[in-house]
Amino acid sequence: MGVATCCVLMVSLLLVGISSLFVMNVEILLGSIENKNEVVLFIKEDTPEDKLSEAENSIKQIPNIAQVSYYPKDAALENFISQMQGYEEVYEELRKDNPLPDAFNIKVSDTSKMEETVDELNSLSFTEKIKAPTEFAQILTKLRKVVFVISITLLTALILVSLIMISNSTRASVYARRREINIMKYVGATNSFIRMPFFFEGLFTGFISGIGASVITYYGYTALMDIIKNDISFWQMLGVSEPLPYDEVKYIMLAVYLCIGAVIGALGSVISTSKHLQV
Repeated sequence: MGVATCCVLMVSLLLVGISSLFVMNVEILLGSIENKNEVVLFIKEDTPEDKLSEAENSIKQIPNIAQVSYYPKDAALENFISQMQGYEEVYEELRKDNPLPDAFNIKVSDTSKMEETVDELNSLSFTEKIKAPTEFAQILTKLRKVVFVISITLLTALILVSLIMISNSTRASVYARRREINIMKYVGATNSFIRMPFFFEGLFTGFISGIGASVITYYGYTALMDIIKNDISFWQMLGVSEPLPYDEVKYIMLAVYLCIGAVIGALGSVISTSKHLQV
């Protein structure tokens, strides 16, 4: 029964751990997409060049601004022409009279405040036009909230299910020793004295289950990531960073596995003994 309890708890911890890693990777995916959201501020044509540094400082003073880079119209034109391969000669005349405006490429810190930031940028005297993915930022913010709610709900449900599973599993182990518990009660043993061995047994079972779940998660996750990372085109298609390396969170995951395993194991054992303490 001890081995069965350990296996049940290990499976429960694996479900919690895998769900946590999935949520972390989804958060990285959303963060990568969020970092690609840039606001382009087109500068008024009559803005003198000696005022550009002052304009850049004005943008940096806005609270939600993370990064500002000046994008001159000559560089924008060259970039545009380079993308039109085979038609470079058609656009040669544009170099003589560049119609594109100077601009600032701006990255925001918090996409949920995109609209407020755009309003502040529009209020600047040198702003001609703002190009910002406000609708996409709103969708991304809502998606992040949904992911957060789902992840909290899922993890809470898994922990509760794990507690019920381990409680039911240890109940059978305690039931097999119900006579010993009754005898100890008749000879005057206190409830705390009787619970203590079961408490440490559950604690030890939780630690063993946590170590086992950590080892399985490490090798399973590493093998899966090796397969996924080999398909570089998949990540290029998404345009996002690679998934979370397990080495960055292995100690955190081990600590979480040990703590949750110990708490659930000890708590489940104590709950299971309560019924047989009533003599």
